[in-house]
Amino acid sequence: MVQNAHPLLHPDALAQTLTDIATNAAPTAIVELIRWLDSFHYEAELPVSELARLVVTLDEAAQPQLRQAAGLYLSNAFGSRSVRYKALGRDFHASLGRAYDLVLASLHGDAALAPGGALRTEILLRSVRSAAGEMKWAAFDYQGLAPDVWLRAGGAFRSASATGELNTPVAIREGRETRSTIGREFVRLVALQCASLDQLSPERIEATDKLVRYLQHSLELSSVPVQGGLFAIDLDTLGPPRRCLSVPEAPSAALRFFRPADAVSMLDELQQTLVEAASAPAFAGLSLPSVTATIRHLSRQWGPQPPMRQYRRHPVQGQLALATGLGFIRSLLSGEAQLRPAAAWSLMDASRNGFGVASSMMDPEVCRVGALVGAHVGETGRWILALVRRVRFSDHTGAAVGLQTLSSDPQQVVLDDGSRSWSGILCDPVVRGRGVRVVCEPGFMRSEGQVFARLGPRMVKLEPGRVLAGGPGYQIIGCNVA
Repeated sequence: MVQNAHPLLHPDALAQTLTDIATNAAPTAIVELIRWLDSFHYEAELPVSELARLVVTLDEAAQPQLRQAAGLYLSNAFGSRSVRYKALGRDFHASLGRAYDLVLASLHGDAALAPGGALRTEILLRSVRSAAGEMKWAAFDYQGLAPDVWLRAGGAFRSASATGELNTPVAIREGRETRSTIGREFVRLVALQCASLDQLSPERIEATDKLVRYLQHSLELSSVPVQGGLFAIDLDTLGPPRRCLSVPEAPSAALRFFRPADAVSMLDELQQTLVEAASAPAFAGLSLPSVTATIRHLSRQWGPQPPMRQYRRHPVQGQLALATGLGFIRSLLSGEAQLRPAAAWSLMDASRNGFGVASSMMDPEVCRVGALVGAHVGETGRWILALVRRVRFSDHTGAAVGLQTLSSDPQQVVLDDGSRSWSGILCDPVVRGRGVRVVCEPGFMRSEGQVFARLGPRMVKLEPGRVLAGGPGYQIIGCNVA
């Protein structure tokens, strides 16, 4: 034992700490874990091999609490407490990453961490694994993985590749037969990066993480490019993977290729299985519609042909205001609103079915995929109804949001089914025999019977159909005009 030894080197102190972590609520436990991980940088001296073992122990002790924190966040992803859970998840992974950096910087200074050693292999694997965990929590905030995290994970993969440790099985759960490899964990990280998480709601981001784990054994990196949906990662620069629009004729020896198109058939089979099943234990805590929607998303992103825009985008300039909340949007459409949002967003581009906007600030009400927004364009007093389809945020560039136009001329209507009345938004012109879309609060419009819509002096009879889409605080119902 070295002089001024770290407190966790004492077996009794370590055992008590692990007991406290296991028995405390997730927020309290994660705060304690962060404190201990940060203590390795400034509190007492610690041999490298002991430091490595303690970091691995705390990493493993944190996993149940991180799963609980993720569940708490997803149960109320847009509530006031969600910010706290997201911050805890991100702060923990940042502290864990710094602790692994401390160990990785000393790999050559201890015989126990020599190439081929079990502890070294586990450290390399867990440093990659922690990067994948950090990516999920960053995606909850619609941010990308920090460059230094990519460098750490890529450096571990490259080091393991050089020493032949890529496919060495490592037990990652004490007392269980669960084993993984550095190569498999790095493929999981690459797969998450190639999944376009900026187009998904928090629940579907979680579903993507579970789907990638489910498919992990069928995903791999190759040094030989083949036809089909292809992404490439450069082990020299260690940057994030990029999509290949064509197969390189003479690829560099440092390139590794990820071809997720091979897993699309498995996704199709899984979707069919889920349709026929009442529940899916592998995706516990997630709704089946979210899982199947995520499967369709991955099939598009990973298919042989890259997803293409339906309409061409054109650069545009201008300022616009965005409003959220179905009730507030209705009051703006009717002219009854006492307040009006400021024009805090800049137009970046536009196409026939949508437009892109940007702001230096992150507005959590707007910056969430699936949110319904009202957009006030120009000084004409005209409002457009749109859905948020993509969100990207960076501390340096601010927020960029992609909006899909739902209606260019939304109208507030009063709906009545004979027993009650409520307000909604009509998205389409009313023509007898054609379909229209109505936006209202979830559960207000039932699929059976008829509904009368008062549109100014006119009364229209509608036959409600199925729910076309939904999100926080709203549903879009397809109706027939009778």
